[in-house]
Amino acid sequence: MTEKHSPMCPFEHIENSDQEAKEIAETVDLTVQLLDKRYPSPDKILRGVHPKSHGCVKAWFEINSDIKQHLQVGLFSTPGKKFDAFIRFSNAAARLGPDISATGEHGSRGMAIKVLNVGGEVLIDDHGASNQDFLMINQPVFAFANTEDYLRLTRILVKNNDNPAAFFSPLKLQDPALIEEQKRQIQAYIEAENISQEDIQRILDTFKIVQKIQASAVANPLDIQYFSAAPFLFGCNKVMKFSVRPVSQISHSEFPVNPSANYLREALSETMHKNKAIVFDFMIQVRDDDAMDIENASSLWDENRFPFIKVAKITIPAPQVEIDLEQHKAHCESLAFTPWHSLVEHRPIGSINRLRKPVYQASAKYRNEAEPDPANNLPFFMRILERFFKFLFG
Repeated sequence: MTEKHSPMCPFEHIENSDQEAKEIAETVDLTVQLLDKRYPSPDKILRGVHPKSHGCVKAWFEINSDIKQHLQVGLFSTPGKKFDAFIRFSNAAARLGPDISATGEHGSRGMAIKVLNVGGEVLIDDHGASNQDFLMINQPVFAFANTEDYLRLTRILVKNNDNPAAFFSPLKLQDPALIEEQKRQIQAYIEAENISQEDIQRILDTFKIVQKIQASAVANPLDIQYFSAAPFLFGCNKVMKFSVRPVSQISHSEFPVNPSANYLREALSETMHKNKAIVFDFMIQVRDDDAMDIENASSLWDENRFPFIKVAKITIPAPQVEIDLEQHKAHCESLAFTPWHSLVEHRPIGSINRLRKPVYQASAKYRNEAEPDPANNLPFFMRILERFFKFLFG
C-alpha cells in the first residue's frame, strides 16, 4: 500500500491539530483493544467497523451520458464511462448478532461500493490497484459529530464491554428519579471528560439520531437509500456528499412478520436468485459556500437548498446465485474498504474522515496480521477478480 500526502483542504478548520492527533492516536489504540476483546484467540478477527456482512455482489458503475459539464470532475469526468464494481452490504453494529436486537431495535445498515481500476491519482492504493471506495449508511448523517465524541464513546465501549449507555449519562442529570449517588457518578464523569454544555448538546443530537436509527425498519438491503453522511472534496474548490437510491422498489420486500437473526442476508440472497437487475441512481450534493459545517459529521445539508443530482447509475445484474457460496463469502470478507481508497479529487474531509483513515488502517492491519489475507498478494488478488468476473459474465 502506498499513500499520497495531500495538502490541507481549505474547507477544513482544525481548532487544535495537536490535540486532534492525540485523540486519533488514542482511538486507534483503543480500537485494537476492542478487537482483542471481541475476538479472543482462536476466534476469527472481523472488521472493526461493519463486521456483519449480508453479502457482496458484482455491479457496474456507469457515469451518466448526460452529466452536466460542471459536474464532470474526478471519477465523473467521462460521460458514459463504465466501471466494474463490487458492493458489500452490512450491519454497523460493533459485534455480530441478530439483525434486530432482542428488544426489537433496528440498526444502522451499510453499503460499501468498490469501483475498480478508476485510473487517475489515488490517495491510498488498494493492494496496488487504483480503486474508488464509496462507503454509506442508511441515514443522511453520522451519529457522532467528530473525533472528540467518537473517542469518548470508544473509551466507554472498552470500559463497559461494548455497552455505549454511559455515553448518554449526562442527559440524565436532570432526571428527578436519580438518586444522589447516581448524580455524583454522572458529575464525576462529566468532570473527568471535561464535558461542556456544547458537548452535551452534541450528545443529545447523537441520542436523537440513534433513536431514529433504531426505529428504521429495513426489509431488504437492496430496497433503501444510502448516504455518505460525511463530506468529500469535489475537485479543488467544491465539496460533495453522495447518496444512492434504488430506481424502483423491489416487489415483495415487506418487512417480515417473524424475522430471523439473518433476515437481511436472506432477503439479499432471495433477490439475487431472481432474474431482475437492481438499479440505483448515484447522486451528489455539491456546495462551495462558507457556511458548511465540515467538521461536524452530524450536520445535515438541506436538500431543498442543495438537492441531490443524479450523476451515475449502478446496475447489479441478476441472477447472482453464487452469493451463497463459501468461496464467494470468503472473497467478500477479503476486500478492504476505506473512504481513503479515493481519487485525489474526492478526498475525504472533516474530523470524522480524518479519524477513519488510521482507524480503518489499524483494523485492516490487525485483521490481516492475525490471519494472512490472500488479497495482500496483488497478482493473486487481481487473478481472483478476473476469474470472478469471467465466471459471472463470461
